[in-house]
Amino acid sequence: MQFNRLLIHYGEIALKGRNRPQFQKRLVNNVVRRLHAAGLDWKVGREHHRLYVEIPGEGAGRVPEAVQAVAEVTGIVWFAPAGFLPARRHAEVVVFPEPREITPNVVELAREQHVPGGAFRVRVRRADKRFPHTSQELERELGAAILQGSDWERVNLGEPDRTFHVEVDPEGIYIYGAKHRGIGGLPVGAAGRVTCLLSGGLDSPVAAYLAAKRGCEVDFVHFTSSRMQQSNAEQYKVTALARQLSRVTLRSRLYLVPYLHFDAALIGRETDYGLVLFRRFMARVAERLAAGRGAQALITGDNLGQVASQTLENIATTTRAAALPILRPLVTYDKQEIVDLSRRIGTYDLSIQPYKDCCALVDRHPRTTSRHEVLERMETELISDYGKLIGDSIADALVMDFECGERADS
Repeated sequence: MQFNRLLIHYGEIALKGRNRPQFQKRLVNNVVRRLHAAGLDWKVGREHHRLYVEIPGEGAGRVPEAVQAVAEVTGIVWFAPAGFLPARRHAEVVVFPEPREITPNVVELAREQHVPGGAFRVRVRRADKRFPHTSQELERELGAAILQGSDWERVNLGEPDRTFHVEVDPEGIYIYGAKHRGIGGLPVGAAGRVTCLLSGGLDSPVAAYLAAKRGCEVDFVHFTSSRMQQSNAEQYKVTALARQLSRVTLRSRLYLVPYLHFDAALIGRETDYGLVLFRRFMARVAERLAAGRGAQALITGDNLGQVASQTLENIATTTRAAALPILRPLVTYDKQEIVDLSRRIGTYDLSIQPYKDCCALVDRHPRTTSRHEVLERMETELISDYGKLIGDSIADALVMDFECGERADS
């Protein structure tokens, strides 16, 4: 069957009441951007409770590319390539395609998606009751036609191998088979901007993804342990992580900030709190960069109790270092949940590649408890000009922009 539309259903957006048109518009724009990045300048439209992408006649061979692009747009619950038969209007009368027009398309789809030895079912959703046949009548008629006109031999209404869907709406009739799972959540850009402290590990990329899923635009700040990581930035694993994440975040900026200024500030100064002090420093640098981008919160991959720096006490003292709220999407996740999600979003293989982590260089045996007042006093004693330390670090940062999985101009 010739697919001429990509049918897109959203979830939470439908609950937004008077604000729903704004969320719909944002989602339409994001789908257009993601398709455009894939080289597909196809029309995206919206109906009462969903979106659709018009597939031009010459675009049939590029449907898999469109499916891949739409799968990475937040705010979409499911989508499916579909055949669309438009209704015709005569004055105030809506004339729907008749069963004799619907049946050949459904049978052709069933032939294309046949599972040897399998069973099928037909599901009809009649949203417009002006259609002159009941859902059950049309299901029986189409099911009989599939049994007669294809290699399918069995119907199973409970657990079929394939379900063939027919939706009757005021605009016309959609015919489709398998549904593709979307990311869900809200469209990127609907919930403001955040700045994510991005390491090269498993956790923070997943945290960034979850922030995007909740509608946030996301920028990244990473602290490099050596000059080489900046000079070879295009080959650096964190650059690859930012590029991969931008397939979902759409447009993101990556700051590669050198660790050496903080390291130099503490040379010859003994302390058992080096890692917690460094994490407070990272939060303050990220906060300064966030201000320049209009970000309203910081994001980290902290997971309660996973490592020494992520005890509740150390999380609390890090939080108090910044005025911006620090959000921690993974705080209650267990490690396997994080691993599973990182595999699903395509960051796992990148994250497990070896790299030099600044936190490991600062302190291999960090303290598990700390107090804000004690750390604040230590910062005053150990670092003569904290503002200059932040400024020098930012001045030597390398800035890179990414859009939809590719390097973009700043």
